[in-house]
Amino acid sequence: MHTMTDRFADALHRLDADRDTGPLVELAGDDTQLVKLDEQHETRGREGATTFWTDYRDVFDEIETTFTHTVVGESSAALEWTSTGTLRSGKPFTYRGVTVIEGDEEQLSGVRTYYDSAAFLQGRSGTA
Repeated sequence: MHTMTDRFADALHRLDADRDTGPLVELAGDDTQLVKLDEQHETRGREGATTFWTDYRDVFDEIETTFTHTVVGESSAALEWTSTGTLRSGKPFTYRGVTVIEGDEEQLSGVRTYYDSAAFLQGRSGTA
């Protein structure tokens, strides 16, 4: 899972910088499950991965993610991160979270992301 973890981090940085979902979608398979914090935002497969990562990136104008700690197991990894930037509204934000990936060195079978949603709620109300 070490190589996949590095590939995932690199692909996310590419999404941050270039809005390019391609590298993240390439890591997904036909049955990959992608879930956001509240489990109501769930998609599957490569088409679902495209939607998942496009919807994620569209929240932000500018974003930079820094991975702060990673725990890698045989078939899963947890990546802690902090992201900073500006929302589409132009409001600055900082938020932290964890993304858990599952799979092998070739393909992800699952992506679950948990984050501090307060940065977005504040941003919507104009206080971020």
